[in-house]
Amino acid sequence: MSRAFSQAKLKAEERRAILQAIETQMQQVIIDGVTQVLQEFLEQEVTIKLGRAKRSPRRISSQPRPIDWQCGHCGCTDANQFTRDGHYRRSLETGWGHLDTLRVPMLECQCCEHDVVAQFAILEKYQRFWLDAPHRAIFGSGLSRSLRQRENGMGSHRRRKCRITHDQ
Repeated sequence: MSRAFSQAKLKAEERRAILQAIETQMQQVIIDGVTQVLQEFLEQEVTIKLGRAKRSPRRISSQPRPIDWQCGHCGCTDANQFTRDGHYRRSLETGWGHLDTLRVPMLECQCCEHDVVAQFAILEKYQRFWLDAPHRAIFGSGLSRSLRQRENGMGSHRRRKCRITHDQ
């Protein structure tokens, strides 16, 4: 998008429109960058867990290579039996904006041809909000969480029980 600027002083409406256009473009660039970084992190985690790069053949050996991901059907945890199986699209709210095109890698078990349950380090299953530390603090304060709960990562659903004693 390009705008023609005149040498004369800008009016308030023109100035607001220009600043709004710049802000919108900057926001889109940030969202695209965050999406690329998250997708690359997810791909690298799959590569590390499987022990092979994308499009590399899997090694069939008598020595299983157990990982902490497992098949949802047969319970297999051998990385040698897992292959990449495309991506699924997911939306995610971040402190920088809404990501609606995040592509999350999927894996398939070659023993039973069912999906592997992958629990990524940076992205939890069913998580719809992805916040870094400053955003978590602000979000947590809005949920009336104490500093101790925020520090321990405890949610409002895990409150400690307090006993009230009455001296007589």
